[in-house]
Amino acid sequence: MKVGDIRWVGNEAGYAPEENWDVIDRAGYLRWRPAECDTPLHQRHWFWHPNDAQTLKTVPELLKIYDNSVGHGAQLMLGISPDEQGLLPALDAARLREFGQKLHQIYAHNLAPEGIRSSSAGGDARAALDNNPDTFWTAPPHTYHAALEVQFAKPVTFDRTVTMEWLNRGQHVEAYEVQAWVGNKWRTLHRGTSIGHKVIDIFPSTTTTRVRLNILSASHSPAIREFQIYDGHGAP
Repeated sequence: MKVGDIRWVGNEAGYAPEENWDVIDRAGYLRWRPAECDTPLHQRHWFWHPNDAQTLKTVPELLKIYDNSVGHGAQLMLGISPDEQGLLPALDAARLREFGQKLHQIYAHNLAPEGIRSSSAGGDARAALDNNPDTFWTAPPHTYHAALEVQFAKPVTFDRTVTMEWLNRGQHVEAYEVQAWVGNKWRTLHRGTSIGHKVIDIFPSTTTTRVRLNILSASHSPAIREFQIYDGHGAP
């Protein structure tokens, strides 16, 4: 089966479906918990083998796994095994270090706090656009669609967004769009369903002075911890 055909978590491929509702019922009340995506650092096997450098996943492969696991609201568990001396193989450790460095490069510069921030539903939109996951914006009661917008003084180029719901009251967003103001109208760059703990949306590089998260539908007044904007393609 091709990776693109996988539609469930727990497939050992490190992929989660784009629509992912992080809720379980335990001890009589709801707790919001991410699903777990597990996959080995090497292709097709979990355990150490001698002379096995050729099966080590590349950084681009690991980034794709990250986008489709963490980027779909799941937690990623990368399997790495000790060698016959009980040590982590040097090549494996180096690859994990390269992977982490690339992630830090891509997500080092959040553009959202640099603009003027507003909400179509009122409230302090800055709380969702301040690069601080401890703050959050909440739509007024009985509001089931709303938009958070960032306006920039000069055009910015970006190719991805990171969106996070505030889950203390549950996961509520059912449909949303990431849009940019292009040619005197809103252009939809990505349309998604659930958000949950975190969703990463990646699309062709776009240059604009206005970006918005347009929440189309929610089961309850949506609450957003973060809407972040990045130029991953332009990262060093």
